Amino acid sequence: MAGTSWDKLGQMDAAFEVVAPAIRRVSEASGARLHEFFRDDPVWRLDFTRKRSGDPAVDVSWSEDQPDTYLVTALWWAGDKLTREEAGTFTRERPLDDLVSLLEQAIAKLPS
Repeated sequence: MAGTSWDKLGQMDAAFEVVAPAIRRVSEASGARLHEFFRDDPVWRLDFTRKRSGDPAVDVSWSEDQPDTYLVTALWWAGDKLTREEAGTFTRERPLDDLVSLLEQAIAKLPS
């Protein structure tokens, strides 16, 4: 879980608390395995490796430099090359349904 050295005040927990319902909803609906705080970083990863080839995943990442913004990225391996494709950014003032749409767009980019 959260707890990296720079997260002494629970910044990551607070940042993801806002978007957690949308990410969890998409994870359940798509059958992805959700990794909260992937590798103890400010990233929540939807993992599709059990359902698709190329170790596909969708990341929702946050940075304390832009605390109201989340980046949604699709990623997968094609041979020995990691491919990353941004689906877009989500900001906190927008409705969570916009984040759901971004996540669905990112999932659509993943190989079958």
